[in-house]
Amino acid sequence: MILKQSTETLLFKPNNFKEIYDDLHELHQLYASHTSISAGNMDDTDLLLPSGKAISPTGAAHCLLEIQRTAVFIRGIHKAILKLKQSFPDQQLHILYAGCGPYATLVTPFTTLFSPEEIRFHLLDINEHSIAASKKLYEALNIEDYVAEWICADATQYKFPTEQAIHLVISETMLNALRKEPQVEIMLNLIPQMQEKAIFIPDNITVSAQLLNKRQENDRLTQFDLVPERINLGNVYSIGRANCKIHEQVCIQIPQEVLKEHSLQLLTEITTFEEERLGIYQSSLNMPVAIANAQEYAGRKINFDYHMGEVPGFKYSWLP
Repeated sequence: MILKQSTETLLFKPNNFKEIYDDLHELHQLYASHTSISAGNMDDTDLLLPSGKAISPTGAAHCLLEIQRTAVFIRGIHKAILKLKQSFPDQQLHILYAGCGPYATLVTPFTTLFSPEEIRFHLLDINEHSIAASKKLYEALNIEDYVAEWICADATQYKFPTEQAIHLVISETMLNALRKEPQVEIMLNLIPQMQEKAIFIPDNITVSAQLLNKRQENDRLTQFDLVPERINLGNVYSIGRANCKIHEQVCIQIPQEVLKEHSLQLLTEITTFEEERLGIYQSSLNMPVAIANAQEYAGRKINFDYHMGEVPGFKYSWLP
């Protein structure tokens, strides 16, 4: 079965990118055949919410095909489940997936590793079409016993069920530099509701301000042994299970001596769980976001503030 084969490839062959690529595309064909939602058919629209953009079902489907992104999240979730089985021995683990999309991409593979008596899913999405598609998929694959409930709701407002403990919460609702989508507001809502030993994935997201040498960054595409020089000026925001706080203004100092090739950019690093991490260029979530040509602002200071709302993201202002 392609689902079981893909799961084993993602978990146990982390460096075999060709096999991961092939298996994920086969998995996509399987999911698309049962849901009629394909990553190639961008014929639906995102939802614009008070907390940011909720991507469309086809946009969510496309996320499956980002090799490193899917693999690193799946491996992190697997390690988290194994740890939770130690923390909660002999208990059925309840997993809330906020922003599950049409495929419930990050939990469906685990139906090949664990029984419904071991894990149950609470699949949440604000888009009713994604909820309907995930129901069709689970019924077609005969795995609906894994689902405790399907929930059509806003994850920034959702409250945990009072009658059922939640052991693992997953929400991957972000773009690079935490732009446009409601990841931060979802974390600020859900993490404080979690019990002591419960786990949230991703475990941590850090956005840093760095100087990138544009020439070296381009040269690395053809010079594979080249390690571009990147100057880390400091963290702009870090949020996760252990540090779930509203952003406080951060001031970054640009060095007096900078090259004309230096560009001030925001870099995003994501730790899904333990050593499973996504860094620069490994996925669309980790593409740098350019702020300014550093030489024009040599020696200046810049303030960063993270704004939530309809268009989440960092606002910045230069000091005299």
